[in-house]
Amino acid sequence: MKKPALICAATALFLSLSLYVAPFASAAQPKVVITPMNFDFGTIDEGVKSKATFTIKNDGDAPLVIYDVRPTCGCTIANLSTKTIAPGKTATLAAVYNSMNASGEVRKFITVSTNDVKTGSGVLTLTLSANVKAKPAPDIALSIYMLANVQMPSGGSTKRTISVSNPGQLDLTINQITASQGIQAVIGGVNVSEGKTVNTSLKLKPGQSEQMDVTISPKVKKGNYQEVLIIRSNSTRNPVRDFIVQGMVQ
Repeated sequence: MKKPALICAATALFLSLSLYVAPFASAAQPKVVITPMNFDFGTIDEGVKSKATFTIKNDGDAPLVIYDVRPTCGCTIANLSTKTIAPGKTATLAAVYNSMNASGEVRKFITVSTNDVKTGSGVLTLTLSANVKAKPAPDIALSIYMLANVQMPSGGSTKRTISVSNPGQLDLTINQITASQGIQAVIGGVNVSEGKTVNTSLKLKPGQSEQMDVTISPKVKKGNYQEVLIIRSNSTRNPVRDFIVQGMVQ
């Protein structure tokens, strides 16, 4: 009678230990490894489409699922060979960067979202970098692009002077300037009245700048306001430049 009782007790103890240990057994997990994480194109010419290839490997023991691959700008395209990767297998991520209208040192990013929550919370960021050699072209720059918190009394006005320059390598032509209802400007003998659009042929040689005198006269009697000057030119990199003023009429 004692022997069956001991067998039953031992069996019960074994089952209890099995139930206790089971929750601690490691579950199968995917593990994402991407090479390289950073891809440098080196020095490239503006307008060139450069290709990069990334290898995504599943070093885990469960299927790796790629939920999303997203470049951070429209100048980069990314194509994935497959969205589900078996343990020990790989997939290819092909990226193409278009350097049109870019210049100097650039860095672009691609985010990869997976079901491997133990690696970067499931999200990894890939980097594309290059030194873009720009083609000779005109360009336009403003010394100030935005004035904020400009306060004034009802019916009041304030004046500012900003510099408009050509940091490019070819002649810049300012074709058109548009003013909102509460702002006017004078540049190079061109007068732009409030709420008007003026076509111009104002030219700036490479390295040349011109002062623009701006008068801000908000039409609101009280509260927040925003006024803007829109400058259009023959610059292919920045064909439209805005000068924005925001503030409050008290």
